[in-house]
Amino acid sequence: MIIAIIGPTASGKSAVAIALARKLNAEIISFDSLQIYKYLNIGTAKPPKKELRQVKHHLISIRKPDEEFNAGIFVRLAGQKIEQLEKQGKNVVMAGGTGLYLKALLEGLSEAPPKNEQLRRKLIAKARKYGKKYLYKRLTKIDPVAAARIHPHNVERVIRALEIYHQTGKPFSQWHQKTVSPNYQARIIGLSRNRQKLYERIDQRVEEMFHQGLVREVRAILKKGYSPKLKPLQSLGYRQVCQYLAGKLTLAETIYQTKLETRHYAKRQLSWFRHTRGIKWFALKDNLDNKTLRRMVEYVKV
Repeated sequence: MIIAIIGPTASGKSAVAIALARKLNAEIISFDSLQIYKYLNIGTAKPPKKELRQVKHHLISIRKPDEEFNAGIFVRLAGQKIEQLEKQGKNVVMAGGTGLYLKALLEGLSEAPPKNEQLRRKLIAKARKYGKKYLYKRLTKIDPVAAARIHPHNVERVIRALEIYHQTGKPFSQWHQKTVSPNYQARIIGLSRNRQKLYERIDQRVEEMFHQGLVREVRAILKKGYSPKLKPLQSLGYRQVCQYLAGKLTLAETIYQTKLETRHYAKRQLSWFRHTRGIKWFALKDNLDNKTLRRMVEYVKV
């Protein structure tokens, strides 16, 4: 049995995943595109060691920041883990914030063409010459559906969407509708919270990250020789701290921008989930209570 936990950032997915895993003789597979990287701990909200000892987690801290990772690699590795756990008679609880990874695992991978390095170099050159917004504006005209799902600062995904369009003449969003057969089925549990309460939790989490030493963490990663331009270091929190360390933002501005961008990210996640079928939503007020946990267990056992 596979149970997937989804919800916007700071909604409490990790706590729910651990509680369910303990109830259901399960181990946890992360579908988070940043928690797979080593050294990125505080800013990715990786479960603390105490939680990792409670229930075994997989696909966390398995790649260095400069190593490639994508949905295809995730599907392969997650599939291997699922098969191993099923042979051991264990259930699987999946938790994370990267909806694309879960969608790829459950609904299949797009048959879109592979990367075209020559075309990518041309698009990268234009981004450097005219700025990130230039490519994003092009994408909004070519494929507004894909643009609505991609953050303007996510140059890698913007370039991929443009690359596919220029190679095939079809919008990236149409390619996502054409996929290979799905491999797995799962009970999907969605966590919902009052919007204002969610924003308060986001602000609190960001404050805690900086209190725990997010700036020190980023400084240590950069001292290892990793470029601030790497994809993982262009993600939420890490991008802002890199700007702070480069003297482009004050610490107060860094914290404010991280909170603001995280709220925007939560909105995009909620929009993504609205297009995901088969979700059973559970409203949470504060921490997970026993009554709601029992309802979740009853739902997945039906």
